[in-house]
Amino acid sequence: MATRPLARALTRSTALVATAVLSITTIAFIPGTGSAEPSLSIQQVQQRVDALYNEAEAAAERAHTIAVQVTDARHTLQVVRADIKQQRRQYEKLRAVIADVAANMYASGGIDPSVQMMLSSSPGQFLQQAQSLDQVMRSQDADLRRAETAQLELQQSQEKADQELARLRSLRADAQKEKQAADEKLAEAQQLLSRLKAQQRQRLARLEAQRQAAAEAAARSQQRTTPTPSTSAPTTPAPTTSSSSSGRGATAAAFARAQLGKPYVFGAAGPSAFDCSGLTMAAWAQVGVALPHSASLQYADTARVDSGSLMPGDLVFFYSDIHHVGMYVGGGMFVHAANPTDGVVEEPLFTDYWQSVYMGAGRP
Repeated sequence: MATRPLARALTRSTALVATAVLSITTIAFIPGTGSAEPSLSIQQVQQRVDALYNEAEAAAERAHTIAVQVTDARHTLQVVRADIKQQRRQYEKLRAVIADVAANMYASGGIDPSVQMMLSSSPGQFLQQAQSLDQVMRSQDADLRRAETAQLELQQSQEKADQELARLRSLRADAQKEKQAADEKLAEAQQLLSRLKAQQRQRLARLEAQRQAAAEAAARSQQRTTPTPSTSAPTTPAPTTSSSSSGRGATAAAFARAQLGKPYVFGAAGPSAFDCSGLTMAAWAQVGVALPHSASLQYADTARVDSGSLMPGDLVFFYSDIHHVGMYVGGGMFVHAANPTDGVVEEPLFTDYWQSVYMGAGRP
């Protein structure tokens, strides 16, 4: 989720208008305890809402990343459990062979301790008491050694399954915490906005519209010479772009632009609502490219692109922890699911604010 605080509007042509309105418009907040808080201006309310939206999106994107890890952990657990079933079948076959060995040993006057281990109801405890597995293996024939190896592999696989299950449960708990944090931040932002009176909301909307119009006009004047965002993020040249990949990017960009005006909803990836990584994931899915539902993982899965080589369809990433992503659509503009107030919007990329939080671009 992107934030576009009104504080940035004061650097544009609407500064005098904004200052005049904000200087006379305040809101009194009464907390649940009944004590009075200092009055907040519309500017301060908007700044707080912007901050809450940003914090909410960061938490939501962390939850998305964890969800991908949960899927990976679940798959690993399934693979390990399948291995355990196969290893158990193999071990039981070998155990049957050892039973025959034991019968022959008993008939000849005794059972080797290693064979006792294999037939014991708690062979793991027996192994712990043994001085070393090598001593056991040296005393048996080839069938016995294979059985011992199979038993150890089975035990190790079970331990791995237990560890993966614990990891899966921990990841699920972390995801729930991040989702709860996002919900709480969003609820607080909505509560702040709900306290604005109708007239104050209208003034706020007018100021935002003026700011947006000024920013878009500035972007159009810069389309011929695209500047390089000021960022310390490392970039590497993108691979040579073929006409087919260029066409795919244009198709993805066209899809993103077709979603303008749709609402922002945490965790949504269309068709009626999106969050930031859900929009870019859905756009590239139109041309058969699978991206994870996570801004940071999309950054990791794409080739770095220098800002001077941006093409429609390239992904642009923001904030140091990469918790926001949009799609470059050409002409110095990008489309992104901004926040629950603005929804999916098109904005100029090369503004002071977006340059200040820009972390790089990627090409799927």
